[in-house]
Amino acid sequence: MPPKAAASKKAVDKAKAKIVEDKTFGLKNKKGKKQQEFVKQVTVAVKGNEAQKKRDEEKKRKEQQEKDAAMINTLFKPVEQKVAKGADPKSILCQFFKKGQCTKGDKCKFSHDVAVERKSEK
Repeated sequence: MPPKAAASKKAVDKAKAKIVEDKTFGLKNKKGKKQQEFVKQVTVAVKGNEAQKKRDEEKKRKEQQEKDAAMINTLFKPVEQKVAKGADPKSILCQFFKKGQCTKGDKCKFSHDVAVERKSEK
């Protein structure tokens, strides 16, 4: 026998309404505060607080967006090349040239000679 299909939303809502009706039988028309609070509690417990669920989903979605934005910022943060005072920029290898992304070519103030980096390592 094939497995049963999941119940439709309409059927689930109908079943929840029946449960609430059974648990609160005879209490809905009572005017006492305690009975009315009990009816509310049972209704929320059975049906679930849909507004709370929506807020939780929205919060999770926002957290995911913030996490994604932080990931993008770390991946694409700009490379800064700093030169110490008194140091010649041509004695420092261009960070963009290292990655193969320097578009300045001869106009770049940093060195494009790989041997310069090897000298500084020693």
